[in-house]
Amino acid sequence: MTSQSQATFTPSAPTARPPSAPILRFHDLDPEARFGLPTGKGTTPSSLTSFILALVVGAVFYGTAYALRGEPWGAAVWHYTTGFGQIPIPIVFLSIWSLVFLLVKSLKIRAQKQALRLSFVPEDSGFVLTDATADAVIDAIDRSVDDPSRFLFLARCRAVLRMMRNLGRVSDVDEVLSSRGDQDESSMDSGYTLLRGFVWAIPVLGFIGTVIGLTQAMGRFGDVMKVAGTDVGQITEKLRTVLEGLDTAFITTAEALIAVLVIHLLQTAVRRADEALCDDIRAACSNAVVARVRIARKEP
Repeated sequence: MTSQSQATFTPSAPTARPPSAPILRFHDLDPEARFGLPTGKGTTPSSLTSFILALVVGAVFYGTAYALRGEPWGAAVWHYTTGFGQIPIPIVFLSIWSLVFLLVKSLKIRAQKQALRLSFVPEDSGFVLTDATADAVIDAIDRSVDDPSRFLFLARCRAVLRMMRNLGRVSDVDEVLSSRGDQDESSMDSGYTLLRGFVWAIPVLGFIGTVIGLTQAMGRFGDVMKVAGTDVGQITEKLRTVLEGLDTAFITTAEALIAVLVIHLLQTAVRRADEALCDDIRAACSNAVVARVRIARKEP
């Protein structure tokens, strides 16, 4: 009966492990922690980690383009990513940084989803979650996960379980979980601040290239008008320099707009996965905690 339902239990999990070994290891699942890099909170990557990875990827990209610039297509890649007043260089770097950020974030979302597969409440229908059994559930979570505070789902459940003695109604438990959920969603949204800055900065760099290119074209067109005589060869040569300025104006803008379009589409997909994770965590908390809570009335 009651004493039996309050007995110590072992949580079920998708894979069998020795009782002494954690079922979930954050440092094996999180892409940043796995390589000993600075780790961001929740599903938000560390800015330092994404910057370091962007430097590495950027160095590999430009190193490969430099090595292959002797090939026709390699020369084209090198020209379009380094020429035109070198405006494409910061565009390429910010684009790489954004893509690395989104890749790491998607891997962190997948790592957070692993915690949802952990069942830390007994499947016995007679088990009741009270302030007396909450400590047993917390202990089960701590035994099953090496660092439960790093998993959004487990951290939220542990927080409300530790407050069980101070809650007087089941609705209070739901309110606490909802409050923590709102905080996590707010933190998730603020995690895109860096990316929003890049999505704003990349087109601006393209427009700067437009201004520089048009300025060059107008200045060189003035030189054409100053060419003495009617030497067609001189006029043709001067007009070629005018076209180079127009290339800088239009190509840098096109590169920036294409880059920001790709980044925005990928950001939308990753954000949807982030929001789906938040919804899944809310549902899992409701099923694992709220649905099993029974709060005894305190004696006056």
